[in-house]
Amino acid sequence: MAKATKENIYRAFSSLLNKYDLDKITVTTLVSECNISRQTFYYHFKDIGALVDWSIKQSTAGCLETAKNAKDITDATIIYLNHVKDNRSFLTKCLNSSLSGYTALLIRNSIIEYCTEFNKIRKLGGPNPEDTKFIIDFISNGVTGLIITTFYERKEIDVEYLAERITTTILKRVI
Repeated sequence: MAKATKENIYRAFSSLLNKYDLDKITVTTLVSECNISRQTFYYHFKDIGALVDWSIKQSTAGCLETAKNAKDITDATIIYLNHVKDNRSFLTKCLNSSLSGYTALLIRNSIIEYCTEFNKIRKLGGPNPEDTKFIIDFISNGVTGLIITTFYERKEIDVEYLAERITTTILKRVI
C-alpha cells in the first residue's frame, strides 16, 4: 500500500511537472492533485526534494537491473543513456529548478552505482581500491557533465553515438 501511495504521488507530481516548473509545485498543489492529505504526503516524503530523490532512485534501480544483462559496457551505456533520454523532460525540469545541483548529484550518484556494478563484473581499476574509487569518480563526474551539457545543447540525442564515444574514448582506455 505504501509503495502504491508513493507511486500515486509520483504520477501526480509528473503530471504537474508537465504543466509547471518544479519550483512552482508546492506540497499543497501536489496533495490536491493526488487527492491525499498533507499528512499522507509527509508520511512518505520529507519534502519535494525527497520526492525527486525517490523518483530518480526508483527509476535508476530499474535501469540498473536491465543493464546488468548487457553484453558489454557499450550496451550497458546505451541502456543507461536511453533511460536518461526517456526521462529527459523530468530531469530537465529538475535541472532548471532550485534543485539543479541536487539533481546533478543524483545523476552522478546513479552513474557511480552503475560503474560500481560494472566494476563487479569487469574491474575498472587496478587491485588498489583507492584507484578504483578514483576512476569511478572521474568517469561519473565526466559523464554527468556530458549528459547535462548534451541536454542543453542538443534537441536530439544520438544515444548509440554518444555511448560509443563514451566507451571508446573514456571507458575502454581506463579499463
